[in-house]
Amino acid sequence: MRFHFDLTDGRTTMPDPRGAEAADLAEAIAQAALVIEELRRSGELVHVEGVWDLVIRDADGRDLHRIPVVPKA
Repeated sequence: MRFHFDLTDGRTTMPDPRGAEAADLAEAIAQAALVIEELRRSGELVHVEGVWDLVIRDADGRDLHRIPVVPKA
């Protein structure tokens, strides 16, 4: 299945038009969580302000799951 991983702060959305393949939603969530943790460890999120979520959508654009990327301090 193809999943899309959009970043949003509720006002601005950075869409993922290409998406990525995963066996199911559980695998897509696991892959997304690994990427988010790597971004945190590498310091790439240090200067990001506000509350951002990664929204996993299906090919039809339906929101399936949200993962906090930059939680409230």
